[in-house]
Amino acid sequence: MTDDNTTPSAGAPPGPGPAPVASALSEAGATRVVVVIALLMSVSPFTMDMYLPAMPEMARDLDAAPSQIQLSLTGVLVGLALGQLVAGPLADVFGRRRPVLVGLTGHIVASLLCFAAHDPYLLAGTRLLQGLSCAAVAVVSMATVRDLFAGSAYARVMSRMFLVIGVAPVLAPTIGGGVLAVAEWPFIFLALAGLGTVLLVVAATSLPETLPPERRGRPTFTAVRASYRALLGDRTYLALILVGGLMFSTLFSYVSGASFVLQGRFGLSEQQFALLFAANAVGLTLLAQVNPLLIRRFGPANVLTFATVLGLFSSALLLPLLAFGEAPLGAVVAVLALSVAGYGLSMPNSQALALNGQGHRAGTAAALMGFTQFSVASLVAPVVGLGGADGTAMAGAMLTATACASGVMWRAVRRNPEAMAVR
Repeated sequence: MTDDNTTPSAGAPPGPGPAPVASALSEAGATRVVVVIALLMSVSPFTMDMYLPAMPEMARDLDAAPSQIQLSLTGVLVGLALGQLVAGPLADVFGRRRPVLVGLTGHIVASLLCFAAHDPYLLAGTRLLQGLSCAAVAVVSMATVRDLFAGSAYARVMSRMFLVIGVAPVLAPTIGGGVLAVAEWPFIFLALAGLGTVLLVVAATSLPETLPPERRGRPTFTAVRASYRALLGDRTYLALILVGGLMFSTLFSYVSGASFVLQGRFGLSEQQFALLFAANAVGLTLLAQVNPLLIRRFGPANVLTFATVLGLFSSALLLPLLAFGEAPLGAVVAVLALSVAGYGLSMPNSQALALNGQGHRAGTAAALMGFTQFSVASLVAPVVGLGGADGTAMAGAMLTATACASGVMWRAVRRNPEAMAVR
């Protein structure tokens, strides 16, 4: 954990540099908080992934095209993107707990509205509300970890959190498939409302405040605008959050297209798809545990660069596999696993490098990072859907995103090698 206990001048946010362990938590206390945060962060992947096995059934039930159903994915991503722009500054002004509690309450309400929606466009709108409510939880979770850890320590902690967070993509489609075995698809959203209720109780009873009043920003529009202006003027920070957004869009290309490709083109059942999806998520989680060892030896920047190249390589293999002839299912699954692995290595390191110098405005910095991530990804789902179920649009989107991520990362390292030397 960091040990900078600098106190800012009255009425102003603290200066740059690592944030202190704000609430004087012990090491054991900080570990407990990290576990709670990991549980809270599972709400977003559950919200996005739990209904994936139901998407073909939803298209049939609602008499909708795949691209119309995938608008529900776009809706939740747009909500996550826009909501973070508001939740981040609020978390820097009012602390971390309140935005989380409000966000989880909103998630419960939005999930119940999704349960009642029986039109693809109405469903997309209610999913937008789900995304807005998840945004507060997502951005405050990252800011809380940044309150406690900085630099490579942040990347190592985020990698360890994948032991908990990584279970969500494994369980979500499997649970969704289980719900479909006994009930119709709207009941998946009823289950999400139940998850939100459990997490609300966990947050209310176990999440401490990690941003004390003396380190909070001023509740004025001018202060918020100044924070965003400073971040938008930091070219290295912008490059890193763009890399993170592009790598996330490769994962989301897979998330939005895999059910149609694997069930439609290769004839997998809903339960078989859920098992394959879970296997990839397990691989991502296990690889993330190697990340702390890699960053100790090579540093976050080198590992992030490798992750973008791995994503580019796997996407370049995937496109011809799906575009020409009858692709073997095993080869497609293996290459998809490589692509998911690239994201698993990129996420903690892009966040650690981007937030390293932003301890005094961690909430706002995490918000802009999340906005970029989900904005880029929200453009992917309709593109993948319009390409049909053969997977070429999915592979093309993944190849484009990883190529751009590799180029941006190479340029960022050349422009500012000092900022990339964080250990």
